[in-house]
Amino acid sequence: MNYRELKKKIKEEQKTLAQLIRNGKTGLKPDNRNTKNYKDWDNLTWNGHEYRHKHIMYCQFFNNTSYASIEQPRDGNKPSSYMLNSIKTEWEGMLDEALHNCA
Repeated sequence: MNYRELKKKIKEEQKTLAQLIRNGKTGLKPDNRNTKNYKDWDNLTWNGHEYRHKHIMYCQFFNNTSYASIEQPRDGNKPSSYMLNSIKTEWEGMLDEALHNCA
């Protein structure tokens, strides 16, 4: 997997997460909850948390965007540095593995 393929793969994952979040939000009202959106509604908090961290890391990893340009969270709502570092390590590992397979 090269740099471009990794970027495309991550973008597709982000689109999927965004769709899960949208579907989960329709189930916020109990009257709207059904078998199609119950699982997404149940995972809404985690999906939003994951999307936020992957979005921050995507912008910094691929576009070299500063954190201040991505978001200005209120006090006590900073992203998890552990999660950001683990995402970055995972993506770097994917790129390194691709380089080793090419050689």
